[in-house]
Amino acid sequence: MPELKPKPLPTELSFKGLFAANTDYEYFLDAEGQPFRFDAVTFQSVNAWWLAEASLLVYVRDQVFVSQKLKKAGLPNTRFFEKKGTQSFVSHNDNFAIVCFRGTEVDEVQDILDDLDLPLAKNGDRGKVHKGFKKALNRVWSEIEQYLQEITAASDGGMNVWFTGHSLGAALATLAADRYPAAQGVYTFGSPRVGNRRFCQAYQPTVYRFVNNNDMVTMVPPAVGYRHIGLVKYIDDQGHIYDNPKCWVQLKSRIAGHLGHLEDVLHSWKNGDFTAIPADNLNDHAPIYYVVKIWNSHIKDI
Repeated sequence: MPELKPKPLPTELSFKGLFAANTDYEYFLDAEGQPFRFDAVTFQSVNAWWLAEASLLVYVRDQVFVSQKLKKAGLPNTRFFEKKGTQSFVSHNDNFAIVCFRGTEVDEVQDILDDLDLPLAKNGDRGKVHKGFKKALNRVWSEIEQYLQEITAASDGGMNVWFTGHSLGAALATLAADRYPAAQGVYTFGSPRVGNRRFCQAYQPTVYRFVNNNDMVTMVPPAVGYRHIGLVKYIDDQGHIYDNPKCWVQLKSRIAGHLGHLEDVLHSWKNGDFTAIPADNLNDHAPIYYVVKIWNSHIKDI
């Protein structure tokens, strides 16, 4: 097996550099040697990496580009779903499917409106969920559900279906898996809170919820009626990943993260670059950080 090398963290700290659709990144570069464990029932770091890559890739609007990257990774069939701002894809082979939702984009007014539609709405007899997230998912869910029925039927029911997304996409993946009883698992990155306590108690799929240090989106909506869901996989300021860490571990890492980012920003300013995002809370939400840090953690464990 060739030596697996860590990936470098981004050096361009501007909003465009961190949040623009990324067509320069080499997606699924090591997919052949690090295959997706599609039948896993416990946490798998390699699955976290695969799904983080998909959650970054879904931001790219060029469907040909996206399809080619997924095909190269061993997922030859990809269908896109888009309606009134909600964007997603389902990509599959004979063994498994990945349902991936795109997160918030600042130039998409509908995304912002969905994020700000905060009241809790009924979710059948399964508690209450964020009204805006629910409406965003409703726009595409019937088509996605029908497509999943078609491809799983064609595989004689042997296809495992995984859900993922970053930011708003993480919230939609969480809600979508709740509507799909056969969901194999859910991995989310930078997810906001999605529903109330009753929703969390009634939730059936297994969720691994990644939080990158000071990521501000993971702190909203406020925990007034809202609760988080799933096992926390907390990424500290050094890139180490913890399961449900104690408060003091997070506090120490959050302070170090703020100070480290401030040092990076001051260094950029000293060199005449004033485009760096000054707030670490926003900086840490960038999807590329999730991809790189999860990969670097994964290769240390194998």
